[in-house]
Amino acid sequence: MIHRAAAALDAKHPEATTRCAMAKRFATDVGFKVVNDALQLHGGYGYIKEYRSSVICGTARPSDLEGHEIMRVIIARRCWRRPES
Repeated sequence: MIHRAAAALDAKHPEATTRCAMAKRFATDVGFKVVNDALQLHGGYGYIKEYRSSVICGTARPSDLEGHEIMRVIIARRCWRRPES
C-alpha cells in the first residue's frame, strides 16, 4: 500500500493524495498496535525507561495523534465524492 501510494505520488496520479492518506493511516495504525502489544507483553516493565518499548511508545503515540483525523477527512471526502460521468 505504501509503495503504491508513493508510485502514485511520483506519477502525479489524481488520486495520489487519497492513496497517501490511506497508506499513512494504515501504517500509523499498525505501528501503534505493534507498540501497544509490546507494552502489554512487558506489563508494567514496558513503561520503565530502561526498556526499549517505553522509548518506542513515546515516539509512536504522538505520530498516532498528529494528523490522524486529517487523514480520516481526506479519505472520507474521496469516498463521498460523486464519480465523474
